[in-house]
Amino acid sequence: MGREEFLQGLQSALSGNVPPAVVRDNLQYYQDYIGTEQQKGRTEAEIMEELGDPRLIARTIMDTTPGAEEGSYDEYRSGTGYYGGYAETSREGRSQTQAEDPQRTGNQGGIHYYDLNKWYWKLAGILLVVGIVILVITIVTGLLSLVIPLLPVIGLVILIMWFVQGPRR
Repeated sequence: MGREEFLQGLQSALSGNVPPAVVRDNLQYYQDYIGTEQQKGRTEAEIMEELGDPRLIARTIMDTTPGAEEGSYDEYRSGTGYYGGYAETSREGRSQTQAEDPQRTGNQGGIHYYDLNKWYWKLAGILLVVGIVILVITIVTGLLSLVIPLLPVIGLVILIMWFVQGPRR
């Protein structure tokens, strides 16, 4: 498989399943990667063997792209240099052009992602860890408060057993 065949396979696997901007960005990335590797002296065949099947790469891209669904985007059109104004089909079956609504958030498919790098999520994580530590300490001290009064009784039982049985050698 050559460079063009790889890129066409990747484009056809991604088109209609992810936003056209994702298709464009990934095609550009792999074009740049192949070119860079060839400049390093590697052959096209070596690079293509390393990359593997473009459909597998496309599946990984679709799995990691929020809102990616089979057939939820119109196909990606290349060759014109213009990537705006593509149409996306919403869940209700309506088609909406990006050029018509530039304020789109990209939150499609009803999936909401939480950014756990925010300060309040970090604070919540710290409070959770502190709460768990306090709970463990409380349980351990509660068990010790039950066992400590019994230590003299346990010691006395062991001492009586030692006297009855006698010292063993």
